[in-house]
Amino acid sequence: MAMLAKNSNLNIDYFPTNFVVSNGLLYYVDYECNSYMEEWNFENWGIKYWSKTKEFIDYLNNHKE
Repeated sequence: MAMLAKNSNLNIDYFPTNFVVSNGLLYYVDYECNSYMEEWNFENWGIKYWSKTKEFIDYLNNHKE
């Protein structure tokens, strides 16, 4: 998905709540797309929330429901 967005000159918001899984496929359901910028691509921003990083753990600890 990240490669498709980059090839389309778009950044998407990679935060996990912007995605759903249905029938074994991952869908992007957020409204936000912006012109592509390296600083906001998956490798530089999105991966922080798809891996067990400090940023993701901090988010989980601060947003308990």
